[in-house]
Amino acid sequence: MLKKDFHHSASSANAFIDSPAYWIITKLYGFEGPPNNRMIMGTAAEHGAYEGLSKSLDDKHIIKETKKKYIDEGGDPDQKELEMAEQISIKFKEALAEFGEVVNYQKETITTPEKFGLKYPIRCITDFEFNDVIVDTKATAYLKRLKKGTLDPNWYPKKSDVRQQMLYARVNNKPTMLLYTSAADQEAIDMVDRGEEPLNEIISAFRSIEHIVSIAKTKEDVVRMFPLNFENFRWGKTEDEPSRVFARKIWQDAWK
Repeated sequence: MLKKDFHHSASSANAFIDSPAYWIITKLYGFEGPPNNRMIMGTAAEHGAYEGLSKSLDDKHIIKETKKKYIDEGGDPDQKELEMAEQISIKFKEALAEFGEVVNYQKETITTPEKFGLKYPIRCITDFEFNDVIVDTKATAYLKRLKKGTLDPNWYPKKSDVRQQMLYARVNNKPTMLLYTSAADQEAIDMVDRGEEPLNEIISAFRSIEHIVSIAKTKEDVVRMFPLNFENFRWGKTEDEPSRVFARKIWQDAWK
């Protein structure tokens, strides 16, 4: 049922925790939605920042690199996300420069299954690694703040981000930090003293995934284990979202 080279990841576990149905269509059925300008915005901004740091580029050339990446990834240049990506890339670069030289960028680490008592390995890809810390960049349209100016604790740090960073910290044996950035705002949040619960949650999700696929004979068996609902943000906002259309057919066929 799972590919021979299957590996766990933080994004996969978070999808499973947030919406098992969404995990099913993406990981078991291979659904891939159309390009998302907001996601491409983050990819392009991060790329522009790295180019700026590694090549000592000025703001003009960072923006040029960011725009090229945005378009190459399929982003719509007529949408506001391109301008936001350009502005965010500059803010990323300025903040990241304070940590010194980048040791690794987009480093891939694959653990042995035994490290966490699993059957399958875990694949981790970290954004910016420095000598003393790993920084994960998060681009957003805006940051939610309270009237007194502090970040809204109901929104930041996001639980899925904390789970991801606790996993990365354990795998790489190095502290991690989140860098939330919009075109007009920025906040860095370190991930120390977060306890064991976030890591336990993500490892528990990995184990649940392995158990489910071990007892199911077919993908349809897995589908029938979970109800289909579209409450999570991953499904978008409209009834004709491609993911919703795809999922409805999968669930209908599974129960025929």
